[in-house]
Amino acid sequence: MQVTETSADGLKRELQVVLPASDLSARRDKRIDEMKGTVQLKGFRKGKVPAAHLKKVFGRSLMAEILQQAIEEVSQKALEERNERPALQPKIDLPEDEATIDQVIKGEQDLQFSMAYEILPEIEVTDLANLELTRLTADVADEAVDKAVAEMAERSTSYEAVEGRTAEDGDRVKIDFVGRIDGETFEGGSAEGIDLILGQGNFIPGFEDQLTGVKAGDEKTVEVTFPEDYGAADLAGKPASFEVKVQEVGAPKLPEIDDEFAKTLGAEDVGKLREALKAQIQSEYAQISRMKLKRELLDRLDEAHTFD
Repeated sequence: MQVTETSADGLKRELQVVLPASDLSARRDKRIDEMKGTVQLKGFRKGKVPAAHLKKVFGRSLMAEILQQAIEEVSQKALEERNERPALQPKIDLPEDEATIDQVIKGEQDLQFSMAYEILPEIEVTDLANLELTRLTADVADEAVDKAVAEMAERSTSYEAVEGRTAEDGDRVKIDFVGRIDGETFEGGSAEGIDLILGQGNFIPGFEDQLTGVKAGDEKTVEVTFPEDYGAADLAGKPASFEVKVQEVGAPKLPEIDDEFAKTLGAEDVGKLREALKAQIQSEYAQISRMKLKRELLDRLDEAHTFD
């Protein structure tokens, strides 16, 4: 085997490998010799088939198998002799000329191929004991727990229909509507009994604003324009008119933050709920601290090491 380095650019390497035809023929002859005792062909007793006949019958197919095995072996050997560790499996380029390959398979020509790969760089690890890092810690203030409890209560808001109430932001209105574009109804533009919380921006921009001040029993025409980036391409950017009928207006009702409320969330009482929320917030603080510490560590390692 002859190995010649044809390119060395940074971490990139390219080698030209030559495997002599005599080596390939020797591998083939060895395989044929191993087969003699087991192969049985018509006209010959088992184990008595001449090597020359086996070579004629199986030589070409055997050589194809031998070539694949030889390429893998010599490629690995070349890397070991050069004491290099490839980052990925080397790219092997074989001759493309069919006549050349045919000569190689016949054992009449050396096998030449190229190997291209990138090596893993040598990294001299610094003394890690010299790296100083700061882990941030934070106590959970009562105000943070109060805020978390209030947010949970807000997510548990119920709505109570109030007769004669004028709708405002935060209220829930139950509505029926029929939408039209150029006077024609369109798919998905009509519904009945839809609950809409005013001010949350869940409908087309401008829709909720025009329902501020309505009362149960009111009918109102809402004029809006679908956004240019609306999900349905056939509606994007088009003006639409919605005939809206208000069934009811519901006022928000926050739950009392007491033991009964805590039980609805799986806690024994408010005290246990606060403990659970405090532990959750503490865990979030710790995770943020760990992420910051990890980022700082990676930055310090980057500063302390230089390699290709």
